[in-house]
Order: sequence, then C-alpha cells, then structure tokens
Amino acid sequence: SRSWRENGGVSGRRRTSYRRLGMWLTRSVPGVLVLRHVFTPLDRAALRLTGGRRGLAPRVIPELLLTTIGRRTGRPRSTPVLYLRDGTRYVVVGSNYGRDRHPAWSSNLLAHPRATIQIGLHREALVARRATAQEFERYWPRLLEIWPGWNTYRRMTDREFRMFVLEPRTNALVEPWEDG
Repeated sequence: SRSWRENGGVSGRRRTSYRRLGMWLTRSVPGVLVLRHVFTPLDRAALRLTGGRRGLAPRVIPELLLTTIGRRTGRPRSTPVLYLRDGTRYVVVGSNYGRDRHPAWSSNLLAHPRATIQIGLHREALVARRATAQEFERYWPRLLEIWPGWNTYRRMTDREFRMFVLEPRTNALVEPWEDG
C-alpha cells in the first residue's frame, strides 16, 4: 500500500509541528535563507546517507530525489524537490527559494529531459517537459496546498517559476545505450 506521501497527497489538514515550522520560516526572507542554506544541504545529505529512502522533510510533505544530467558536466546531479502526483505524472516547480536565477536542475532538464526520481525505495526513469500554461494554472493551487511558501518565493523575485511535468519514459524515448 502506498503512503500518503508517496502518492503526492494534498491535504491542508495534516499539520505537524515540523510543517508549521517550515511554514513559519517561509514567511520572511531570513527564514527562507535558513531553509536555503541550512535545511536543503542537510536534507540532501540525509537522502544520500539513506540511499534516497529518507530526507529531513516530514512524511506529510511529498519529497522526491530528482537526478538530472548536468548540462555542462554531463554527470548525474541529484537534488531533493517537493512534488505533486497526478496519475503517473510528477509535477515539480523550480522556485530556487525566490532567487533571481532558476535552479540548476531546471536548466539541466531543459538541456537533457531524461531524469530519474526516487521516493523511498521506488525509483523510476522519467522524461521531463515544461508544463503548459493551462497545466500551470491547474497545478499551481494544488502545489500551494503542499507548500504555501512558494507564494513567498514568488514575491521575492520577478522571475517566472519553471514548472515541469515528469512522465514515464516510453521505449521510443529511451536511448539505445540505456537498454538493460
């Protein structure tokens, strides 16, 4: 049975003290800086140490480990991101905590759309594409239910956030050297 977190669940009713702390931190620029410079590096380290099975995000916040191919290096790059599940699709947003530049992982997806995700022990190969304007409008309110802090991040920058839809790869999209 899949957990609420693995399903990319959305519920404003599940409030833990940890989630309340996160929401409080996103209300101010200093709080966002703590999330950006302290929480995210520690979260990434926890995910690495546990083989992607457990990060610092509470289980009520859907988080996945996204691995992209570096656009300059060609090497795998992994980062924890929040997501929304929509059937077989995963929706992610490149907020970069309200910085004026896009997160590196979003630029990597534009250059190399093939990616893998890990949620707990589940690993999946996907292909990314930018969300359409209609999808952005449809997903944005649902994403805000997961992490209202994205509204704070939007106020911190004039940049439009990139939203990606990650979908299962078809055989036609898999490169020949990736066959088992």
